[in-house]
Amino acid sequence: MKLLLWHWGRRGGGPMYTYEMARALAKLPGMEVHLSLSRQSELWPSSRDIGLPCWPVDTYSGAFSALGASLLLPSLRGSFAAYLRRERFGWVCCTMTHLWNTFMLRKVRESGSRYLLVLHDALLHPGERNPLRARLLKNEARRADAVVTLSDHVRRQAVEAFGLEPGHIRVIPHGPFFYGAPKAAPRTLPQGRPFRLLFFGRILPYKGLGLLVEAMRLLREDFPDLELIVAGQGRLGPNQEALRQLGAKVINRWLEAGEVSRLIEKGDLLVAPYTSASQSGVLPLAYAHGLPVVATRVGGLQEQVIPGKTGLLSGPPDPMSLARAVAKIMTDPVLYARLSAGTRDYVANSVAWPSLARQLVAAMDQAPCR
Repeated sequence: MKLLLWHWGRRGGGPMYTYEMARALAKLPGMEVHLSLSRQSELWPSSRDIGLPCWPVDTYSGAFSALGASLLLPSLRGSFAAYLRRERFGWVCCTMTHLWNTFMLRKVRESGSRYLLVLHDALLHPGERNPLRARLLKNEARRADAVVTLSDHVRRQAVEAFGLEPGHIRVIPHGPFFYGAPKAAPRTLPQGRPFRLLFFGRILPYKGLGLLVEAMRLLREDFPDLELIVAGQGRLGPNQEALRQLGAKVINRWLEAGEVSRLIEKGDLLVAPYTSASQSGVLPLAYAHGLPVVATRVGGLQEQVIPGKTGLLSGPPDPMSLARAVAKIMTDPVLYARLSAGTRDYVANSVAWPSLARQLVAAMDQAPCR
């Protein structure tokens, strides 16, 4: 199979997912893998060093440069079309949608390639919803020959919202992001210092930071030394003063790839207090570092947390339920050690990238003709 992995995004989960999937696919027998990536991607140097043939593009580095770069889309479209015709890929796999995809999809079809879309979200998150983006995403998903979702929750949403045939969708779980970290060592409850909770990722309303603040207040009644690290780009809003009063360490900016592993290592428990969720790349990132998770029982998070093995689900999103789940882990050394060991087993056996790569190839091999 001659395959193009295509993603023109710059930061976050898209470049990391593409990087890990490219490395795994390249090791499969019978695969010829090419890449098309943005030179502005934070992982461009690492992705280039994989050694696969690559057709790079210059996208943009910010809002101002995005406007200028968009004026060059007709020229880029022609160049991309010529590249696709020359290489004659059997499949083009978009590992995460990008705003420019809609301008390129016809050229993918005209080249004779089939198209697979890895659909991370079928419905845009609260705080990100935009009617134009929603229409473009629906159009892209409906034009794909095959769709992969990262949770069954998103699969069901795609069937309902986009009218997709269930047979065109395959669920392949989200893989772990290592960010260059060595193999995680088993963790035990910290001794001689306070326990640290970690909230990591883009700060948007649905991420439930306010819920975590309220849970922290409850926990401090019994654990006055409990610490909290909040790291990610976004508006803190009314939580800013509350976090200051709690003495939380706040890193309110985008963390570069090289910073992520060091941050994860500082935490003792990842807390994902989301009020809604498709799935999260942050959870398997924590697992890759041996870090247990407490998450709310919403959306695809319920598929990513294996209660009693990789973490605990706190129940509906409310502060008391969240606080109880956190307290249960941080006061039970045996449970904590078992969960940390469970995360390592989950990464090695349930979401190992070689297995995910084989499943992606199977999704293409088994895609029905349209």
